[in-house]
Amino acid sequence: METYPGLPVPRAETIVDYEASRERYNGQSEFFIGSLHLCGNTGTYVDSPMHRHRGACDLSGLRLESLADLEYVVFDVRSSSERGIPATAIRGVSLAGKAALFLTGWSRHWRTPAYFEPNPFLTAETCQTLLDAGCVFAGIDSLNIDDMADLSRPAHTILLGAGVPVCEHMTNLHALVKTTGRLHAVPIAWKGGATFPVRAYVVI
Repeated sequence: METYPGLPVPRAETIVDYEASRERYNGQSEFFIGSLHLCGNTGTYVDSPMHRHRGACDLSGLRLESLADLEYVVFDVRSSSERGIPATAIRGVSLAGKAALFLTGWSRHWRTPAYFEPNPFLTAETCQTLLDAGCVFAGIDSLNIDDMADLSRPAHTILLGAGVPVCEHMTNLHALVKTTGRLHAVPIAWKGGATFPVRAYVVI
């Protein structure tokens, strides 16, 4: 599964299978033990500030208050004619202590060549507006929260610089448009880790 061009794909290995384990346990029980080798940027994942800023907070330092049991607001921007999501799309919305989730519709291209084409993204002004509104988590159903052509990566720089976790490659956000609930997107507490996959879900 390729998540981002140039990054390694996951590799799963069997350490102990059922047959081998039965001998170990004298035929009284059996177990399966596997090993998964993956890049932190695999599938749907959360970025910690360390991903963009040297010496910043790593995954183990992220507060659960910014990852779990969060109120959320879904911004449906599927009808936008611009790839860059403008600040006008979020102005006037209460985001204090909440997650902002951006439904661009890009996830429909997952596992196709089109997914890696120029993607929808958040502009620098939009990111600053999120911070001004008190947002504590930002997610998008796109290849990147930044414009891939902008190597300065302003969205990552602004949001992660303020300690706001970023979640990319989300999916099924359309199912949340007419619902309310609580978002959970917690990575492992990896000391020295910058990014890690999450099973992002909502409790309605």
